[in-house]
Amino acid sequence: MNENTSAHTGTGVQVWRRSDVRAALQWPQLLLVAEEALVAVSSPSALPAVSTQLLVPGASLHLKAGALLDPPVISVKANLRPDSGSASGAVLVFDYEGQRLRAIVASGDLTAMRTAAIAAIATRTLVTKTAPVVAILGAGPVARYTDEALAYLGIPGEVRIWSRSPERAAELVASASGAAGADGVSVTVVHRACATVAEAVAGADVVVTCTPSRTPILQLDELDPHAVVIAMGADGAGKRELGPGILEAATLYVDVARDALRVGECEFLSDDQAGRVTELGTVFAGGAAHADGLVVFDSVGSSAVDAAVVGLLVGRPDDDQGGLLYLND
Repeated sequence: MNENTSAHTGTGVQVWRRSDVRAALQWPQLLLVAEEALVAVSSPSALPAVSTQLLVPGASLHLKAGALLDPPVISVKANLRPDSGSASGAVLVFDYEGQRLRAIVASGDLTAMRTAAIAAIATRTLVTKTAPVVAILGAGPVARYTDEALAYLGIPGEVRIWSRSPERAAELVASASGAAGADGVSVTVVHRACATVAEAVAGADVVVTCTPSRTPILQLDELDPHAVVIAMGADGAGKRELGPGILEAATLYVDVARDALRVGECEFLSDDQAGRVTELGTVFAGGAAHADGLVVFDSVGSSAVDAAVVGLLVGRPDDDQGGLLYLND
């Protein structure tokens, strides 16, 4: 499809390209709706959601459906996640009050940005140290957007980057520059690339894992005893970034308990350990703070957060959507 063959009318179905998504989503609103959606997920009255995965050779197709009351949105996402990393796919957005398909949204950057937003608000909530040293393991889109979101919140005092590809780690360090903080002032944080995981995490206060690894890359004896680990990469059956003993030694938080215990790091917990997980939304809603010592937040992504993010896009008046493609009804 191209703009010459699409109808640009307010009654059609919006088509959001990746470039449209990147241009429209801003950290203040994205962080806010992500937190609100995680609170909603943890509520006993949460709207039902569907999450499953189709395993295919070399990849998995993630299928997630969720709904919000305000705006009245149902999102249905199909995301292809190659074992080598990255993602591509689309979100169908339905207006259930109007009983119609409202939009088709490219999901690659949307998924990476909502994942980064979840990582950032988890870090803000669970880390008590000012200007912590942050180690990011991975150098793909989630790593890049997480770095941006943390800078916006003014969290890191230093950022260390490790990747299995030293070239990608170097590229991320080179591209990291001053970002606009929450107060509008440019934030400049020292970044450096590290040759090994051990070098990156030595003495780090925060460790963000965002790789597609199926074998552990992070070991317990490499971590500071009071580190906060933000585990974002294990979002499919068999994926695992955290080595033996880390979960058992830590206070455990998750975004969606039923999913994290099925396809996240917490999949590897024994049955008698599974009851130790706490949904982060309960903390946002006023629950108890974490105990002292090692902390792990295990995120597998939430369909409710997907719905909240697409609500930011399609919930605006049609006359604000200039430049988008439209399908004929």
